[in-house]
Amino acid sequence: MQRYISISTTGALLLVGALAGCSSSSRGDNARAPSQEPSPVSEAEPASPPGELRAEAKLVTAEGTEEGKATFVQEPDGVRVVIELADVPQGKKGVHVHEKGDCSNIAGESMGSHFAPQSDQHALPSEGAQRHLGDLGNIVVSADGNGRLEIKVPDASLDPSAPTTFMGRALVVHSGEDTGSAQQPSGGSGPPMACGVIRKG
Repeated sequence: MQRYISISTTGALLLVGALAGCSSSSRGDNARAPSQEPSPVSEAEPASPPGELRAEAKLVTAEGTEEGKATFVQEPDGVRVVIELADVPQGKKGVHVHEKGDCSNIAGESMGSHFAPQSDQHALPSEGAQRHLGDLGNIVVSADGNGRLEIKVPDASLDPSAPTTFMGRALVVHSGEDTGSAQQPSGGSGPPMACGVIRKG
């Protein structure tokens, strides 16, 4: 009788030990699961913003002095232009995009005429009339010699293949004020003061 009880007790202990081992192994697998299979959220990378067309132009005088810069950004309904000048004479200066990206002879106007792909007449943006696509109005230079102009040009593009593109053309700042449609074909803004070819930024 004593031998039978001893064997039974030993068997019971073995069975309990086996069950405990299974339970421990199961808990160990569960504990490792997160490190073996990371959450998709933790692996996900933030989406990259869509690329945008940008361009810039350095505004340089005939003597080679840099007087300002401009940036161009393509937006869904046109191009946003920001022009900044520094250390130039005070007053209003006419600003236009010209048809040729050639600033080699500023005094001789190697950049050609105002960019006008639809052959409209010259006008200021404030006049509300159809105008040369390159007519950007005036930049006002204060007594400290600094000026800034920001303007949205509807229908303009920076796509080099578009007929209305500014890319590869010239941005020109003139020495005087653009008086608008009253003076054709260019607003009477005087000779070019600085010029810059619009290139991909």
